[in-house]
Amino acid sequence: MNSSWFEEAVGVARKEWTAELRDTSALMTSLVLSLGTVFTLALAFYGRRAEPPAAAGMLWVALLFAGVSSLTRTFVAEDEQGTGDLLRLWSRPSVVFWGKAVYAFALMSVVATVVTLSFIMFMSLPVAVPAMLFFSLAGGVAALSGTVTLTSSIISRGANRSNLSGVVSLPLLLPLLALGVAAGRSAIEGSRIAEGWQACAGTWLYTLVVFAVAPHLFAAIWREP
Repeated sequence: MNSSWFEEAVGVARKEWTAELRDTSALMTSLVLSLGTVFTLALAFYGRRAEPPAAAGMLWVALLFAGVSSLTRTFVAEDEQGTGDLLRLWSRPSVVFWGKAVYAFALMSVVATVVTLSFIMFMSLPVAVPAMLFFSLAGGVAALSGTVTLTSSIISRGANRSNLSGVVSLPLLLPLLALGVAAGRSAIEGSRIAEGWQACAGTWLYTLVVFAVAPHLFAAIWREP
């Protein structure tokens, strides 16, 4: 990786954050949707404690819902603003993908931190193995960022983009959801620790697969007129 490639990727990520700081639409959308889900679940379980499998599932649903609903606009916004052709002209596909993915990872890291802490607080949820929960969420956020960056480039070419976002993204994220829930359940209840760490490692393996394959698929899509 040469310095010019790295500088270009950082430039794309910086452009995304500059636009986000001016608008904050993606961040606010993610926070409002995910925190609204957390508050609704807290009201539904008021006076009761959610079982670890249910709690882990609800946490991941809130994160996936927030990520898919907001990050899929990454490339849609480029086409709507007329800047997509400029990116194709001046930037290499790998630079665009990694710059967008870094931005998505930073955005979802903020959202995941706020949502997880809020979820634990409002649900009065003890976490037996915090390190396992942290590493599984970190791997999940990374995989989510790469997957949604790829699918966003796909749906940006479609006519009915709002419906396509869920149709394209969610099937690819189901294995990640299964691994994240398994790791979260073990982290919360403190049982089947070995299985939990295996699921945690699975989230990172999924991340490696995503970032090994997605840049090449993205390059093929990005070159299409």
